[in-house]
Amino acid sequence: MNREYKSIREIKERGETAVDKMIKELVTQENVNKWYANPRNKGWLGNAVEKDWFGLANNSRPEADFNNLGVELKCAGLKFFPKENSWAAKERLVLNIFDFNEEYKRDFQNSSFLKKSKLIELMLYKYNPVDYFQFEGKPYPIYPNFLMTHSILFNLKDLPDDDWAIIENDWNIIMDMIRQGRAEDISEGMTQYLGAVTKGSKTEKNQTKQPCSKKKAHRRAFSLRPTYMKEITKRIVQGELKSSITYASYQNDYPELHKKIDAKQIGTQEHVIKDLSELKHKTFEQIILNQFKPFYNMYKKDLAQKFGVRIKKKNDKASSRLIAQKMFNLKGDLEETDEFKKAGIAVKTITVESNQRKKASENRLTTEGFKLESDVSFIKDICNLDWEDTRVYDYLSTTKFLLVVYEETPEGEIFRGAKFWYMPENELMGTVKETWEIIKQTLINGVELTFKRASNKKGYIIENNLPSQVSGPQILHIRPSAKESDYFESKNSDRLPSPANWNYRPEDMKDILTDNYMVKQALWLNKNYMYQQVKEFFE
Repeated sequence: MNREYKSIREIKERGETAVDKMIKELVTQENVNKWYANPRNKGWLGNAVEKDWFGLANNSRPEADFNNLGVELKCAGLKFFPKENSWAAKERLVLNIFDFNEEYKRDFQNSSFLKKSKLIELMLYKYNPVDYFQFEGKPYPIYPNFLMTHSILFNLKDLPDDDWAIIENDWNIIMDMIRQGRAEDISEGMTQYLGAVTKGSKTEKNQTKQPCSKKKAHRRAFSLRPTYMKEITKRIVQGELKSSITYASYQNDYPELHKKIDAKQIGTQEHVIKDLSELKHKTFEQIILNQFKPFYNMYKKDLAQKFGVRIKKKNDKASSRLIAQKMFNLKGDLEETDEFKKAGIAVKTITVESNQRKKASENRLTTEGFKLESDVSFIKDICNLDWEDTRVYDYLSTTKFLLVVYEETPEGEIFRGAKFWYMPENELMGTVKETWEIIKQTLINGVELTFKRASNKKGYIIENNLPSQVSGPQILHIRPSAKESDYFESKNSDRLPSPANWNYRPEDMKDILTDNYMVKQALWLNKNYMYQQVKEFFE
């Protein structure tokens, strides 16, 4: 039996009494025991808080959790981002599962996620692992020990007009995919702020019919994408975004929050889209790419002169980004604009040498690969996690890339164009996952390290049997990422999960070429794979 709340004030005050309490103080011992019995259950915390603290029965409601008041309940974890010195959401906020067969008939203002999640009682807790629980050979952060830190009435209607316009644009992109009979091809990388994330494992029971095709598609739910939630919750933590100020239905019972003004709680970052009306007849991507088109096929040196950008003779990595910034008449970096940060768009410069045109298309390369992962705990993480729980999968499945493409010719670099790109789901769950599994199993079994004499500074090199650009499948490979190639405990090495299997290691070098450490590794997308993503500019 659900507890009945008579006012939004009552919901908000119940949420506020949970702040500064540990999760185990908010839920029953029975529910704490359930976590220890199955720490892999990702929905445990939200379900436990919903049932034990707010007194709501757990079920998948088509209507809002507090139905009589139109309020949805959501819990979200915050993690600390050292580079930004801030706590913010660690993942997307899933809103509601939607029916392909019904949703495409609606208009945006009547969309299911607005009906269910217009006003959210948002509970934030700190994902701050200190203690771990060993379960089936793996360590799990103890969720019952996490601290609830914030309770806020989060009203989607209070989002800035700029965000609202892009969210509507995103919803239309998802609906267009359904109308084209391509619901099975929907990807989070297609949209900016509002995503359509898969729900449940990729099994037959989670496949469903779609209206414009005989193919079945994976069930999906609307969500606020990870990078968007990161920016929104960062503002909540920093006190810039407070409880809703415009929600009309609680004007009477919560007058101190309700203000009769059209006040949007906005940030101060630079915007890349200056005219929101463009989003009525163009997609976000079209607007951005149109800004680049006047500069296609211009020499970089001419662009640099036009925009007053200095090109260094050596180690020049900054000028391409600075030129892109000037094309948009921005004061700061394109990646740091409000829209790019919230959408999690990464800007990457891709260069192809003109002599590659002499090769067959399938053999052409970019000048560099594409570095994905160099975190200090990469080897530890890869061995303790399943593929879909890794940062690499999360990064590739949620990040959209703006590829800025140059051709290197004897006369100088030429700007060939720009495109948005994201990795298709079939590649992520196919070749890329297979390579990752090979790396994981190789490390668990004991990586094979081979000592060879060489005419370098150290007098030797160490080869390994991990997938390389030459030996591995033609999407992903792994290679060292540290400044020094250390095989003992140092800032340049990672501890191995299993002792290495050495070949030809000199007996007198066991102290520096140890069994338990190897140089830090990073994952890269292959040069030939990256060429295939930009080949339309060269063929």
